[in-house]
Amino acid sequence: MGEITSSIFHDWTNTHIRDRRTQILLARFRIGHTFLTQSYLLTRDPQPFCDDCLVPLTVRHLLVECPSLMGLRHHYLYRCRGRDSGVYYLSKVLGPACLATGHDVFRFLGELDLLPNL
Repeated sequence: MGEITSSIFHDWTNTHIRDRRTQILLARFRIGHTFLTQSYLLTRDPQPFCDDCLVPLTVRHLLVECPSLMGLRHHYLYRCRGRDSGVYYLSKVLGPACLATGHDVFRFLGELDLLPNL
């Protein structure tokens, strides 16, 4: 705990997100378990790696670390940066403030054509 929220009592209810599929995807992102990043555990396939960075593909890598996605990250997630030199944090990207208007995380993933694989 601590990477996304520092309190178990934090209000993570998303009353403005009414679509059940979107709520499920958001919950999966927050716990770090998506079909794209974790399906290898069920299928016994090799672990997926980022094509550009050659590191294991994780939610964290997709949303805040991958340097090849920096341009799209700046375009869609600019409001989710920390105050220190524009660094992105999972707690901000997946937090209520960045989801309040426009669901920018989902537009970011849609641009990457990853939504069907999640």
